[in-house]
Amino acid sequence: MKTITAYSMDSFRRLTEHHPLWKHPFLERCRAGELTLAEVRVLAVQMYKFSQAFNRILASIMSCCPDESAQLVIMENLLDEMGQGNLAHAHPELFRRFTRSLDIDDGTLLLTPPEPETQAMIDTYLALPHKYGYLAALGAVCFASEGIVHSLYTQIRQGIVGTSPFSPEALIFFEVHIDLDDEHAAHLEALIEPRLKTVEASIYLHRAIKQAMDSRLRFFNGIQRASEAVSHVWAA
Repeated sequence: MKTITAYSMDSFRRLTEHHPLWKHPFLERCRAGELTLAEVRVLAVQMYKFSQAFNRILASIMSCCPDESAQLVIMENLLDEMGQGNLAHAHPELFRRFTRSLDIDDGTLLLTPPEPETQAMIDTYLALPHKYGYLAALGAVCFASEGIVHSLYTQIRQGIVGTSPFSPEALIFFEVHIDLDDEHAAHLEALIEPRLKTVEASIYLHRAIKQAMDSRLRFFNGIQRASEAVSHVWAA
């Protein structure tokens, strides 16, 4: 039986590639190497909040997934995030190496609240499997997270490295994700494509990707606003 869908896998990639996210002024400043150390500190705390929530996002998708083969792929991704069972290599801990290098202690990191846009992005991802089903939520992770991380984190890293002499150890979170997440995206895409059998399923996947990308754009709105507030404090 021929599969009939409203969107192709290429169309999902184009949705992320041509999204307004890439023209966000904060990312443009990252690419130009114009960030200040104060802005990097704001960015780091908010990125950590989403990174720490990512395991829960994967688990929420797993909880809605009846497909054992899909569960295995999600579990493999989750195990990578958790350092293959070694918490010293779990991705939140790798990120804390970065925040510590910025003189942000773990207690301060824990007590600093997420910006509203950061919390909204987390909530958006957590809601996707309940709103559109596990396959659409996996599509959002595939195309709007893992699939863009190489480009996104490369640009962010470019903005970070000029603000302080960071050690390779401090930046390992970015190196791991730049190298690893393309592989995660490929595995998820191979899982999704044969299961995308109806117009409705492809429409839901498209909506999930767009909502995830839109929430990430708003995340950077929050970063920019919080950075400007910090800059005004220092200027005063």
